[in-house]
Amino acid sequence: MNEAHLPTPSGQNQVWQPATVRTILTNQVYAGHARDNYRQPGVPKYRKKDEAQLRSLTTGRRYRPDTEWVWSEAPAMITPEVFAKAQLPWRRHAEVARKMYQPRSRRSWLRRLVKCGECGLGMGGSRDVSVGQKRYEYLYSHCKGHSPLTCGRVDKCPSRRVRADRLDTVVWEALCRLVRTPALMPPLHQAWAQAKQQNISALAAQQAQLLQRRQRLERQSQRLLDAYQAEIISLDELQSRRRKMTAELQQIAQDLQQLTRTHQQTMHWQQVMDHAETFRQLLGENLDQLAFEERQAVVQCLISKVVITGEEVDISYVLPFGEAPQGSPSATQIPEGAPGQFYRLRLAERTSL
Repeated sequence: MNEAHLPTPSGQNQVWQPATVRTILTNQVYAGHARDNYRQPGVPKYRKKDEAQLRSLTTGRRYRPDTEWVWSEAPAMITPEVFAKAQLPWRRHAEVARKMYQPRSRRSWLRRLVKCGECGLGMGGSRDVSVGQKRYEYLYSHCKGHSPLTCGRVDKCPSRRVRADRLDTVVWEALCRLVRTPALMPPLHQAWAQAKQQNISALAAQQAQLLQRRQRLERQSQRLLDAYQAEIISLDELQSRRRKMTAELQQIAQDLQQLTRTHQQTMHWQQVMDHAETFRQLLGENLDQLAFEERQAVVQCLISKVVITGEEVDISYVLPFGEAPQGSPSATQIPEGAPGQFYRLRLAERTSL
């Protein structure tokens, strides 16, 4: 279809994407079964635009339960037997893909975490094996944009391949340094830098002063009302003076909210540091001696993505330390990603890959 320059269904893309072809091959309307009311608007998992630029947040689509689908007959273009035969390759490919992934082999524990900084696409793995007398085997991470057709693009991504073993070493050393030194975490977050400027006692003193000012203004407002009822001041004077008091009370309320947020951030990051220290003790001192499955569990839990741009490695950490971490009987049972509240931090590492 690309060689024949056939237009795509939307007419906006210049090339046919594999996902579009797959949607056509799995559409049951060609076999005479049309469905309606099977999708509904929803919040997408990933956004390409800022929320401020959108009129509605429900720009994604989600499937409804099967009981809510509405089925109807349509003119059949192929027989149901031919349609069922076309679905077999998808199931077979899924089963083969699951079998191909062998964690004990020479694979990277950064699986599905590496992104290309040149084009923003994900980076997959490829293996180079020699065929001559000198035997060698290397695992590389390459951008999916190297094959434009598979990602629906025209131009090839200019990024280079990256040795997976070298990338694993850089990321693991940075992660170990962060886990072994919990004090490195707060300076990476701007909120901590702002909260650290004031200690807890100073925040409490400022909060007490604001509360006293608010009480004085409330008493003055009551006295003004009593004076108006006693016909000592006019209505215009009462309204004018109360407008000034109302504006000052609103400013005091905003200052109190800011002090409360600052106090919460200070206490929060102290808890994060304490919980990070607990997490480090649970992992133990011998981080470099962990097995492949254990390292993969730790990386999948504490790192959201690794962006490669030239020779720069940008690591985005996910630190689920809102609550004290608990020990597990076996490190291999740690799930990929931790539940609860996540706190994203970023730290750049430069190295030669």
